[in-house]
Formats: sequence, C-alpha cells, structure tokens
Amino acid sequence: MKAVVLAAGRGERLWPLTEDTPKPLLPIANKPILERTLEALARAGIRQIILVVGFRNEKIRDRLGKGEAIGSEIRYVNQKTPKGTADALGTCSRELRGEDTFLVVYGDDYYDTSVPRNFLAKARRNKGISIGTANVQDSSPFGKLQSRRGLVTEIREKASKAEPGPVNAGIYLMDQSIFSAIRKTKRSIRGELELTDALKILMSDGLPVHAQDLGPRRWLGISYPWDLLEANEWAVESERPVSKGTVEKGVHIRGLAVLEEGSVVKSGSYLEGPVHVGKKCQIGPNAYLRPCSSLGDDVKVGAGCEIKNSIVMKNTKIPHLSYVGDSILGAGCSLGAGTITANLRFDEAQIKSKVRGSWVDSGRKKLGAVFGDGAKTGINASIFPGVKVGRGAWVGPGAIVDRDVPSNARYKTS
Repeated sequence: MKAVVLAAGRGERLWPLTEDTPKPLLPIANKPILERTLEALARAGIRQIILVVGFRNEKIRDRLGKGEAIGSEIRYVNQKTPKGTADALGTCSRELRGEDTFLVVYGDDYYDTSVPRNFLAKARRNKGISIGTANVQDSSPFGKLQSRRGLVTEIREKASKAEPGPVNAGIYLMDQSIFSAIRKTKRSIRGELELTDALKILMSDGLPVHAQDLGPRRWLGISYPWDLLEANEWAVESERPVSKGTVEKGVHIRGLAVLEEGSVVKSGSYLEGPVHVGKKCQIGPNAYLRPCSSLGDDVKVGAGCEIKNSIVMKNTKIPHLSYVGDSILGAGCSLGAGTITANLRFDEAQIKSKVRGSWVDSGRKKLGAVFGDGAKTGINASIFPGVKVGRGAWVGPGAIVDRDVPSNARYKTS
C-alpha cells in the first residue's frame, strides 16, 4: 500500500515560527512533525510515500532525502500553488494509478506512533472510504463531523462557533473514487478546494464514508504555536529514557530523561522529567530543566537558567540567569542575561495572543513567548505572556515587551 502525505502548507497562524520553515518541519521532542508521521507509517508497513510539498520544499527534501534514513521510499510531488487539500491529493492521481486503496495523511498534524497501524487495521474491514476522527473541546479550527452507526452523515468545515465534538483528524483510507469527486469539487468560502467537500460529493452519490475514532491523546491538530507545546508534552511523556551524553557529578535527574549524543550536563543542574535534550547540548552548571522541556541540537542552557515546559530549537543560546516558561524559541535565538518570559497573568485568566491581526484565546492559563528564528534579547529583557517576537528581531536591554515585535525590528523601551 502507498501513502500520500500532504505537506505543502506554510502554517501562517504559526508565525513567526513558519516564516522561513515549513510547518511540517517544526520540531516536537527534537524531531520534525513530518518525520514522526513517516516513521509511524513505516511501522505500519507502509514504506512507499508520495510526499506533496510546496512552501520551502527544498528544506523538506534536504531533511528527508529519498527516505533511506527512515526505511521508506519517498517520491515528491510539488503543489506549485496552494489551492487546498483536494487539489494537493489530486496532483497525485498519476502516481496512484492502479492502486485500489491508499492512505492519505496530513503531514503537519501530530499523530501518536500507533495511529496508522491501528487505523488501517479497522478501516480495512469497511467497504468504501474511512476517515479518522478525534473528539476535541473546540471544533472551530477543524472540520466537524456527525455520524450515525459508524457512517459520516455531515461534514462542516471550520465551524464559526467553538463547541466540543468529533472532528476530522486528517487520516483517510481512500480509493480511486475520490479523484472523480475532486474533479467536481468547487472552491470553498475560504477559496480552497477542500478534501472534505470532495467527500461530501461521494456521500451525496450514496457512497459510504466510515468514521473511525482514533482514541484519546492520539491526534492533535497543529493550528497555533501553543498546540506545539501540547504535542510536545504528549511526545516527551511517551518516550523511553536515553542516556548517551555526559552527566557530571552533582547532577540530579528525577523522572524520564532523554539525553542524546555529545550533550553535557554540568554539576549542580537538576533535570525533572520528562525532558528531552538533543545532541551536543550544554546544560549548566546549576541549571534547572522542568517537566516537558525539549531542547534541540547544539542548545546551551547556562548557569542559573530555568526552562519549564518549553520548546527550544537548535543552536539557541540561553547563557545565564534567564527564565523560559511555557514558551517556544526558534532556531538560532540568543537571550541576554536576565531575560524573563512571563507566562501567567495577575488575574490568572486564559491568555490571548494575536494571530493575523485578531486576538485568539489560547485556552491556556500559562503561556509564555514565541520567538522566531534568530531573535535576540539584551540583558534584563521581559516579555509579556502570549507575545511573539519575529524572526531576526532584536529586543534591547531592559525592554518590557507587551506587544508583538515584527520580524527584523529593533525594539527598545523608550
């Protein structure tokens, strides 16, 4: 069986993390979302991958190559203009000619490693198309589904009202009938050719579309930066301990810790798991990594620093006396001494953050900052909860940042 993995999207709601990096390459526990999905497909016995790429696709090609490292055979299809998920799958019709059934998976959502195998085991028992579903508290960012006796009766894309219920989890068992439906699909209100609209056409023709629940904590749609934090929590909690680095005397490790090759944890440091430390990192002396913190390769967390429930991407330096809580730092960032990312409001209300000019409720009481690649702070900078600092921006010494900072800007307190 072949699998089509849709990985052409940019992920504008994840700014500034996706300004130069495709959304599928954003890391969770120091591994790109897309790579995790491809490894899960390989474990399910699916090694022939058709990968639909678009924005900055050369970065995806450089990372994955032809798939040898993950035991797969990858063929790339370029979606030159982002016209939607139906168009993305439609570009693969030639590669799938002769395939009775095939798997389709979104390459920018988080899936537990067991999902493809378990989904296929159940979906193969059904005739027609199957779609993976998951129950969420807020269905508005996704396609909400209604089903009866295991058959989908309605699909509503991007509901305007936040309400709980089952949604489209972006994994499908398809057959050749989908391509005739795609040819009939018209642009949605969002101006895109939606795969869910193609499914509606099949349903109106009387063809069955089966709903297959993936189960709790098996899928997470990645729409906003704070979704990455939740996915990272799930991922590090499910890992097994690894100790391939150097741990000096006087270091305390409590709970699950992954320490990759070449990393050094210096004396006086405290690692409270689950935590993930990438390759060639330097931790300490006297640093504190709190639960669900994930460090990329070549990260430095220096003396007197505390990292809590955060994603710190490769080559970022936090040399000394800084606090990073419930935050995401892109690649190659540098924090001056005494930088603080505030992550809790005085009134303990849920934190809102601006996304494409509108305020969005994160649903979290604790949320720190989001830094784009290469952002820097001077000494004693303070960043308010939910604030984003753009790619390549500089925040001056002593600055108090209470609003988003554009990319490449120079921000200082007047």
